[in-house]
Amino acid sequence: MRAQLPQQSAPSTSQPRSVRVIHVSVQPKSWLGRLAVAIAGAAAMVVAFFLSIIALAVVAGLVAAAIIYLFWTTRRLRRAMREQRNAMREQVIEGEVESRDIQ
Repeated sequence: MRAQLPQQSAPSTSQPRSVRVIHVSVQPKSWLGRLAVAIAGAAAMVVAFFLSIIALAVVAGLVAAAIIYLFWTTRRLRRAMREQRNAMREQVIEGEVESRDIQ
């Protein structure tokens, strides 16, 4: 069973329509309101400061982890390069140098 809505007639233009207007002021008018806004603003700044410190610590931790990972994964390569350099220092190449003057 469907409920029927009552018939609504179009509003007549002869009657002024009542309009509800709500005014919201963002500036506090009393000293207590100003104090509350100042405290809320200071609290928001403190929270933002601590969140920025936490974000900085997280980023620093990620960078440190990336550097440690890079050094850990390349340690075998660095060791091999060091051994190759030391082997090259011990190697003596003997030979004669012949010089030909081109004229």
